Amino acid sequence: MAVAYSREIYEEAAAELERRRIKANTEAAALRERMLAAEPRIREIEQAMAGASLLVARAVLNGGDVEAAVERIKQENLDLQAEMAALLHRHGETADNFEPRYTCPKCQDTGYAQGRMCGCLESLLREAACRRLSRTIPMKLTRFEEMDLDFYPAAPDPKTGVSPRARMGDVLAYCRCYAADFSPESPSLLFQGPTGTGKTHLSLAIARTVAEKGFTVVYGPAQQLLHQLEKEHFGRAGGDSEDALEQSDLLILDDLGTEFSTPFYTSCVYNIVNSRMLAGLPTIISTNLNQKQLLERYGEAITSRITGTFQPLLFWGKDIRQLKLRQKLQ
Repeated sequence: MAVAYSREIYEEAAAELERRRIKANTEAAALRERMLAAEPRIREIEQAMAGASLLVARAVLNGGDVEAAVERIKQENLDLQAEMAALLHRHGETADNFEPRYTCPKCQDTGYAQGRMCGCLESLLREAACRRLSRTIPMKLTRFEEMDLDFYPAAPDPKTGVSPRARMGDVLAYCRCYAADFSPESPSLLFQGPTGTGKTHLSLAIARTVAEKGFTVVYGPAQQLLHQLEKEHFGRAGGDSEDALEQSDLLILDDLGTEFSTPFYTSCVYNIVNSRMLAGLPTIISTNLNQKQLLERYGEAITSRITGTFQPLLFWGKDIRQLKLRQKLQ
């Protein structure tokens, strides 16, 4: 079933295809002009080869040994091709390079092949939809390197014997590897822990790295993304956010549990989590809620899917935002 994208997204994808076509045609034309300037004989060869079909037609009209005449013209054409190949070889080029090198040879960057939408256009539409959903991401502000472990206590936790700093060092290392090795078959992750312990920071760092690797990423606070779905569902906004949320290579729902508690939002969370789980696509959910609170908030159907299929990562420590604020005030 075809996805119904908004007019703006189609226009954005069409503009990218046009840019690609223009670039391919311009580069091919520029190469040809350079070769003609370097080897004027190439133009003569092209003209002679273009006239071959006319010579064949004349041979047929003139009668006589047509087969011999056609064979002679064919051989002359092969000799011309060989001569051109030798001239181009001097400059490290081939005759094929005179043709535009389209990003998608299947549709020649038109978006359609054999009367059907090409996969390249489908990808561009999906990428544009994801960018629009994630356009508020402050990715430039967050990197793995900017996570300062010194804000986490070094003293061992009395209950576990492990220090929050050591624990978060392991979490940071895991997230680095996850982003570096990401694929659409990567596992889903559940970030759980108190406010201000780095869940959003690492979510954004993963989003940045995965997006830079060329994958489609949708990131957003749960409240923001669910509100967008609500506006589209009830006709207060146009768009195709549901498909982008369900089909992106990676979806990151930040601060799940801080959104308004409504039956519609709960239904949306279920549909998103369930659809992506069935499709085998990874999702990262960050939340301040523990398992009991998730169950109370979302019920068994959603909680069992999250806790049963997501890799849990527990975040320890105190509210780093508050700690940083105290440092500034001192």
